[in-house]
Order: sequence, then structure tokens, then C-alpha cells
Amino acid sequence: MEWYVPMTIIPGIGLIILSTSNIMLSLNNEIGVLENKEAKDVTIIKVKLSQLKILSISIVFQYIGVFLFLVSGAVKAIYSAEELLTKALLISGVFSVSFSIAILLIYSVKAVSIRQKHLKL
Repeated sequence: MEWYVPMTIIPGIGLIILSTSNIMLSLNNEIGVLENKEAKDVTIIKVKLSQLKILSISIVFQYIGVFLFLVSGAVKAIYSAEELLTKALLISGVFSVSFSIAILLIYSVKAVSIRQKHLKL
């Protein structure tokens, strides 16, 4: 494996980070609107805050994955004979990003039911 291989994955993860950040901003704005209403629905606000926490955890694992890919590439570039550490870092990065995507899948499924409760359908 060449040293730049882990670096080629980072733009794709960057798009996931951008998407997750946009969802977090939108959710944060929605919470702000709900808080400013005179007839506050506290349960919906609490649920949306828990959604925001889930998204925050997901984005942390995305950042960890990017960091591990960068370190993996740097270790391979500096110590070209160090295969075991490079592969361990790369696999750890893949697991981190995979866990993040799993969290996002769970978030997406729950978001629909929360939206239905919010709209009282």
C-alpha cells in the first residue's frame, strides 16, 4: 500500500462531515424556533436536543476517522517498512467512519417518527 491511499478517502468523509454539519445547523435553528414560540412543546424540544447529541457523537467519529487516515498516511510516508501500524490505523479509521454512518442511519430512521410526532400526524 502506498502512503497516499488513506488520503484519497478523506474527501468522501469530508462530504459526510459537511452533510452532518448542515443537518446539525438546521436542527439547531429548528430548536431555536421551537424555544421562541409562546406555546412551547417541551417534549419535542427535548427529543430534538437528543437528536442533536446523536449527530454530535456521529461527527466526532467522523473526525476521528479522518485523523486516523491522516496519521496512517503520515506513518507510511515516514516509516515505509511499518505495515502493521499503518494497517491498524487504517482499519481503525474505517471502523470509526462505519460506526458514524451506523449512527446516522439510526438518526435518519428516528427522525421520521419524531417529525410525525412534531406535526401530530
